Amino acid sequence: MSKNFVNWQDEQYRDDRMFVMNIATAKDENGNNFWHLTTYRNTIQLPIFKNNFFKNEEDLYEYIKGVEPQIPLISRNGQSIELPETVNKKDLNEVWEYFNKWLIENNLFSTVNEISHVPYYVDPRGYTEKIFTSKIEMSENIQMTTRSIHD
Repeated sequence: MSKNFVNWQDEQYRDDRMFVMNIATAKDENGNNFWHLTTYRNTIQLPIFKNNFFKNEEDLYEYIKGVEPQIPLISRNGQSIELPETVNKKDLNEVWEYFNKWLIENNLFSTVNEISHVPYYVDPRGYTEKIFTSKIEMSENIQMTTRSIHD
């Protein structure tokens, strides 16, 4: 997890993945708990690409297991990881297992490892083991997210 940036299409990426995700616990304006998954472009600045919200942890993890292995890779010119013939592409658990082995081999980590991607000014490694909490507010159909980081 070093600072070996990857240049692609006039941008510097933190690693081979074009997108990364962070999980946060969240509360809405009524105090209801839910899960907040933020997807970032994996460039140095980590701009937010999209937000997803889940009522329970099971739905959150099922979504991640289905999406994270499909993240486009720079080394594959924007295609997701190549699965060998021995992996049943229709078996979510087999794909997930293979993808996580690939992450480990490439010194990377999954969203579910409770490690958050952060700007380098927050942590010089570009990630932290700290937890995020989000507060979601709606104002005239505009969603506002406030994130705080804590141990």
